[in-house]
Amino acid sequence: MRVVKGLRHLTPVAAAVALPLTLGLGSCASPNVCPAIAWSNSLTVSLDGAVESVGVVEFCVENTCSVPAPRPAPSASRIPGATPDADAVPSRSPQVATPSTSARTPSPFIASKADDRTWRFQLMMRTPERAVIRARSAEGQVLVEREVPLQWTRVGGSGQCGGPSTAAPVTLTV
Repeated sequence: MRVVKGLRHLTPVAAAVALPLTLGLGSCASPNVCPAIAWSNSLTVSLDGAVESVGVVEFCVENTCSVPAPRPAPSASRIPGATPDADAVPSRSPQVATPSTSARTPSPFIASKADDRTWRFQLMMRTPERAVIRARSAEGQVLVEREVPLQWTRVGGSGQCGGPSTAAPVTLTV
């Protein structure tokens, strides 16, 4: 094997330069670095009373209210005899104007109806100390509204980097 003059010293020099760089970059993967991953926090609202009159439940902080979770588009191929999902969250009627429908930016609060008495809310990386919970009829009339304090408990992640939290359940009497 023929070595070009002057290059035989390159390999030891490259190793001498690469070793400290490798050791230094290895410290970048320390456990003190937080991953760049978002999470959502959750809250459950239980309804008592005349729940049959409730069309939607909203979670509001300041001038921002929840929006219904997006529903998948209907399939082009319908199954014979299939009926629409009766438990699906109804779309908001256009005549109902709330801060969440008039805002230009998407709401960070998503509402999902679990059953007639249970609503779940997802909050994108927010843990407000207080919120307004509001039940509306299908026509948009406010049936009941209550400001509630929220107590959050982290259920994942770490103290340093944060992580998903859940609030104590809220009960709303209609």
